[in-house]
Amino acid sequence: MRSIAMVAVVAIGGLLGSAAMAEQRQALCKLVVNGKTYIDGRCGFEVIDSDGSFIMTGKVHFAYVLVEGGTADASWNEDPKATHAHWRLGALTRKGACWENATAQICARNLP
Repeated sequence: MRSIAMVAVVAIGGLLGSAAMAEQRQALCKLVVNGKTYIDGRCGFEVIDSDGSFIMTGKVHFAYVLVEGGTADASWNEDPKATHAHWRLGALTRKGACWENATAQICARNLP
C-alpha cells in the first residue's frame, strides 16, 4: 500500500512542478546510501503529510521518506538524471533527526 502512495506522491509532485517547490523550506540535510554521501548540507525540505513524511531535495539527488508509525519507507533518484525516486531504500527506523537502515541514512534538521 505504501508503494502505491509513494508512486502517487511522485506523480503529484511532477504534476505540481513549481507550485510544490514554493512550499519548500531550507534545512540541513544528509543522504548517505551504501556508505556514499550524496547530500550533505543545505537542501530543500518539504513536509508532505502530517505524519512526518517529507521530500528532501539536493542539487541533483532527492529522497522521499514516507512515515508509517515507527518506521518509514524511503526511495531516491540514484541516477542524477532520473526525475522520479524509483530506487527503493527500504524500511528505515528513526534515530533522532535521521531515518536509517543498513543501506541508508536520511537526516533533516532545521537551520540554526
